[in-house]
Order: sequence, then structure tokens, then C-alpha cells
Amino acid sequence: MAASIMVVEDDISLRDWVEFELAVEGYQVRQAGDGLTALEMLRTNVPPDLILLDVQMPGMDGYEVCSQLQLSPALAAVPVIFLTARTELDDKLTGFAAGGSDYLTKPFRMVELKARIRSLLRQSQLNRSRGRQEEQDRASAELEEAAIIQRSLMSCNKGEINNIEAVAACRPARAVGGDLYDIHPRPDGRLSIIEADVSGKGMPAAMVTATVRTVMREITHSIASPAVAVTLANRRLYDDLSDVDKLVTMFAAYYSSENRTLTYANAGHSLVVYVPHGAQPETLDATGVPIGIFDDATFDEVTVRLAEGDVVVICSDGFPEAQNEADELFGYERLTNAIAQGAHLAAEDLRQQVISVLDQFVGNCEQSDDQTIIVLRGRE
Repeated sequence: MAASIMVVEDDISLRDWVEFELAVEGYQVRQAGDGLTALEMLRTNVPPDLILLDVQMPGMDGYEVCSQLQLSPALAAVPVIFLTARTELDDKLTGFAAGGSDYLTKPFRMVELKARIRSLLRQSQLNRSRGRQEEQDRASAELEEAAIIQRSLMSCNKGEINNIEAVAACRPARAVGGDLYDIHPRPDGRLSIIEADVSGKGMPAAMVTATVRTVMREITHSIASPAVAVTLANRRLYDDLSDVDKLVTMFAAYYSSENRTLTYANAGHSLVVYVPHGAQPETLDATGVPIGIFDDATFDEVTVRLAEGDVVVICSDGFPEAQNEADELFGYERLTNAIAQGAHLAAEDLRQQVISVLDQFVGNCEQSDDQTIIVLRGRE
């Protein structure tokens, strides 16, 4: 797109000459005959790429016009070339102090004016490019810091519980995402296991995950029932989730090392597979709707055995909904088969195998959703 230039000059013949010469060069030119008119045009229209500004004009001189431009963030960066018959050094210094970029004395040669315009426009473009790059660098650094913070909020800590293997991993589709896992020991000796998926991706979803994690850490620390914990979390989060149009699916469970049982509530979470030792895989269905749909939602509670060799795998919907180059979904059947085929493996090996099978299916396709997996395996 051609650069736009505003000519502010009270001599109409000089304005017309400058406009003609610059239009021949391909510039878009606007005119103003005095400083007040120029300011009004500049404040109500898209800023030009450069301003040619006469110094001696009726009503408001060019120095004052330039000083006014510096008060507007949208106009302060526009380069200004003063055009004036004043030749004293003090006049030039006054122009530069007012915010001018260059100073050309009358009478001037058009070839020199055009050369100075080209030079300033190149410099202005370089400055804008540099500014955009610096802004992108800042945004990238902030996003990287946000990713580090989000990863630090995900914990897989069994404490003193030794008769269960527990591993977890989260692969966000972007630098940060809407998935969350949190495994930590409770004061009563049971292990709290949370996996959640906030609708959406990227920074908006990531901001919600931080709140979900904080609320669930507090609730699961004191509430003895996973179903009651999820019910209470729904009540606490409902208004905030409704305000930002978000939902949260969640699998919340407590593992009892003494009884070797896993008691859970499933708020609409994706695939949860239970593989009893030596038996066929079973799907642990949802026991309630996702958090954020109904403010008075309640959730049922189910208990399964998790003894030596028993396996539970919890996956967010980024696994079954992953697509390959033929636009085929990985799907629940492939995911369940991958889990069943590796159910005899140690928890970490099973986690790696499921992800490997998924990656082989997807190939070079870009990951479209966050992928989080928790593998629990009973041991001696």
C-alpha cells in the first residue's frame, strides 16, 4: 500500500506543487491550510505515515502543532519534516525539541524533499518492525513463563503410599492449555487424584485451570468424599464459569492404600479405563454432568478395586479426538485397545506406549487439543 503524507502549509500554491510531485511518486497526499485544521483531520482520520509541516502559519505555528501531536499515542510516532524559511540554528533546535524528525529550509529542491521523505519512511518502517518484534518477544517470554507456572501447578506426589504406581503427563496443544492433573496425599492417608479439562485452549482456558486447581486442592484437603468434593467445587465455580462461558470435565478420586480401593466421581470426563488384573478393560462411566452446567448438580460415587496388577487410565478428550492426515479420529476403541495391550506393563511404560500409539496414528498432523493422561497401577 502506498504511503500517505499530510502537507500542512498555508501557501496553497506550494501545497499543490508538493501534492502533485508526491502523487507522481505514488504517495497518497492530504492537505491542510493551517495548524488547527490539520489537528482536527489528524485526530479524526487514520494517521498518515509522514507529515510535512510549515512553521509559520496563522493561528497556530508548526512547533505548537508538533507539540500537540506528541500528546497522542497514535500520532506521536508519525515522523514530521518541518518546512520553513527560518534558517537559524535555534529555530532548528526548537523544531527538534517539539518532536520534529527533520528540518528543510525554503526554498528547497523537490529532489531533496523526496530523498528525505524516502529516508524517514524507511526508518519509520524499520522502527515499526523492530517494535513489533520486541512486542512479539515480550509476548513469547510471558507465554513461556505462563507455561512454566502452569506446569508447576501440576503435581504427581504419592507421599508415603507405596502400593500403587502413579504417573501423569500433560501435552498442551499450545504453550499453555486447559488440562490439569493433580495427585497428592490427603491428611487421612488416602491419595487424591484429579484430572480436569477446561473447555477451550490456550491462555483463556489456562487461566481457568489455575482457579480449578486452587479450589480442588482446598476442597479435597478437607472433604472426605470425592462426590461431595466435586459437588462443592461445582457450586463454588458455577458463577465464574458461567461468566466466561466455560465448562470443566473432571475425574476426582481417592485411593485407599489400606483397602486398596479407588473411590471416584466422574463429572463428564472423557475416557476412563479400568483393567482388572487378567481381565478385559471396562469403561468407568460419568457419574454426573460437567462442572458449570447446573449450579445445583450432584454427583454419584463409585468404588473399584485397585489391587496388584489392576490398572486405571484417565485420558482427556485430546486423546480420542486426535486426528490423522485422513481426518480420522483416534477414537475410544483404539485408545482402549492401546491401554488393554499395555496393561501388563509398569505405569510409566504403559503411559509411554499409549502416547506412542497415538503419535504413530496422528503422524505429522498438528495437535488440535490438550492431551492429559494419568496411569494408576496397583503393586505389591
